[in-house]
Amino acid sequence: MSGDSPSRILLVAKERTLRTLLERLLVGRGFDVVDGGSGVDAVALLGSAAPIDLVICERTGPGLDEVAMFEEIRRHPDHGRVPILALPPADPECTVRALEAGVSDCLAKPFHPTEFLARVERLARPDAA
Repeated sequence: MSGDSPSRILLVAKERTLRTLLERLLVGRGFDVVDGGSGVDAVALLGSAAPIDLVICERTGPGLDEVAMFEEIRRHPDHGRVPILALPPADPECTVRALEAGVSDCLAKPFHPTEFLARVERLARPDAA
């Protein structure tokens, strides 16, 4: 990220209501949000869009599950190091699978918006602290 340009976040959330809520929170904090669509769409966007500073993934929808998407991102030579914040259900097994697939952090649902934004800030703007 350079200068005053906002951090770009690729948001993947299957549920429209959650996606809208998260986007509002992020835009309100000054982030540029890119709709990641499904997991397949998100991986394609990483390769073709302007640089992404953080991927946030709740659910991917059809075509590529969350763990497969995380593994695909990590294997890619150009965007394999982009931070990923997973938003799994409150199930320790889901959190463990996401962490094993290489995500940077997990925040189980339900979560408080303040905690969500604190984690996003830490991952998307590591030099700001």
